[in-house]
Amino acid sequence: MQFEFTEPQTEIEKLFGGHFSINAFGPIKLGDVEKFQAFIGKHAPPMRTPVYINSGGGHVETAIGLGRIIRDHWYSTHVGMNVIDVKHNSSPLIRRKRTSGKCISAATLMFLGGRLRYIRKEDRFGVHQFSFKDPIPNKVQLSQQLSAKISRYVFDMGIDTEFLELSSSTPNDNVDFIEHEKLTKIGVVTGGETDAKWSIHPGKNSMYVRGERDSLYGHHKVMLSYVKGGGFFFHAVIEAQGRYEELTNFGLVELVVDGERLRIDISDRCDRFTVGLYVNVIAMLTNKEAKVLAYSESFGVQIRFSLEAPMFLGISAIPTRGGTDELISFYECLVGPSE
Repeated sequence: MQFEFTEPQTEIEKLFGGHFSINAFGPIKLGDVEKFQAFIGKHAPPMRTPVYINSGGGHVETAIGLGRIIRDHWYSTHVGMNVIDVKHNSSPLIRRKRTSGKCISAATLMFLGGRLRYIRKEDRFGVHQFSFKDPIPNKVQLSQQLSAKISRYVFDMGIDTEFLELSSSTPNDNVDFIEHEKLTKIGVVTGGETDAKWSIHPGKNSMYVRGERDSLYGHHKVMLSYVKGGGFFFHAVIEAQGRYEELTNFGLVELVVDGERLRIDISDRCDRFTVGLYVNVIAMLTNKEAKVLAYSESFGVQIRFSLEAPMFLGISAIPTRGGTDELISFYECLVGPSE
């Protein structure tokens, strides 16, 4: 597989940010994991750089390795190629030309590594059964091991098991090109935002229900927590994307519930601090406020300079769909439904 890196071409592009991309094209071969690692080490693409894949497939385990590297570096994935348009190179913003492409067989596994995943309707995304191409004595045993690796990888990437069902139902001498709508339905295509994933977690003298989501605006978590002897708390984890100063110092901090129908000012009772890439926001809640979050359709946190400021940082309200039972049960088991 070949890899090409494009970075900002003008001072204006550098000022605006973005304009980075990676093209990954050609057959996936043994040794491409090491090749890709060396490529990243040389060019140091920033987090969330888009990776454009145009490949008919190749070595399955290598594709899984490439996908894990993409996930570890927080890159997004696309199908096709993204190149500088040499016919339009005099503008302060250099035009890029996006061409359609194909992502077939093992390349689809590499594609799943993107935290955000995009496919245009003119792109081709094709699956079939994964297998070893060369006859070998212990093929059956190795094929079983490979199937287990693929299943584990697809699970780790958070993809619906229907992806494996689609692949396994198509003979390896054929290709099933999956429609865009189907890929979106089973979570292969995310667009600019993933569905929220809700889960409940125990801790030392505490418990919390967490909603987690990736988007163009970062990796975010919101939590309704309970600490023994301390009561309910709201906790948000916000990928700062370079806005540490604003997130920790802007004066107005509000919980937003059911979209923005309800706002709860927590400015005077929240702690804000930075851990690595993230800014954490923690605030004590009354039982009534905790109940509002537990029974809500969505909740998040907005941080603004002032009440008059039209723009906000933080987390737009994350839908609680998929976590409703956990949130309500969590609250009622600790307080009771009537309170």
